Amino acid sequence: MKLREELLLDKRLIERHIKRGLISREDYDKHLADLADKRSTASVMKVEVSSVGVGKVVRADDGEHEG
Repeated sequence: MKLREELLLDKRLIERHIKRGLISREDYDKHLADLADKRSTASVMKVEVSSVGVGKVVRADDGEHEG
């Protein structure tokens, strides 16, 4: 299955993709260097986090580990 470029380069998945050989670290670093600087058009958002009634959250072991 061929991944769409936007998923291949997704920062939440990139370490997994590099480990699996789907993209090289050098290609990813080049992609980051080529991105346009959007700081001048960015907006600052203030977010207030409130309780949503969840008492305890337990992480399920999905077999995937960072590091």
